[in-house]
Amino acid sequence: MIHIRDYYFEDELEWLDVHASVMVDSYAWWTAIHKKPEYENNLVDLVAICDDKIVGFITIEINSQVLKKLDNYGFVWEFGVHRDYRGNGIGLKLIKKAHKILNEKYQINKTIWYSQDENAKKYYEYIGMKEIDRHWQFSIVPDDKLKKEFKNNGFNCWEIRGSCSIDDFDKVKKKYDVIEDDDPINPKICVGYELVL
Repeated sequence: MIHIRDYYFEDELEWLDVHASVMVDSYAWWTAIHKKPEYENNLVDLVAICDDKIVGFITIEINSQVLKKLDNYGFVWEFGVHRDYRGNGIGLKLIKKAHKILNEKYQINKTIWYSQDENAKKYYEYIGMKEIDRHWQFSIVPDDKLKKEFKNNGFNCWEIRGSCSIDDFDKVKKKYDVIEDDDPINPKICVGYELVL
């Protein structure tokens, strides 16, 4: 039996274990985390419980200013289900419960999602999310001029992470040394979705 409840501070280590399980087979993240992120605004922060253990999570920040200024929406920072529990409707239960709270507590019916993981994108489209944006995410090796500028300010820089529009990627590749031989940080298209419930 799956039970959805609020995340509690004492859940952090178990939450991180499930997050790590999701990271292992997903391109949604390109860095490992060692503590649960904190966010500026109010949250809907839920976990899915099965047999007294956390098997899934969703963290939604209310009116986050991460990408562009919008009102009355939730930005989904974290979402995943442990690989041993996928295919059982847990993700959809988390989403529906989160949207119920968003509606009742904040009068919000819309969430914004971003992912560069192909399986996540297929899932989001399968459950009816609407695509609203797409862009490239990638890393570059700074040229000697940039390295020197950084070094003059006490910063040794090996890589820079960034993004650009789909249309600008070829131009970026001509100007910068885009890293394309390091699987976790290879260029990937990140797609933004909107879900209204």
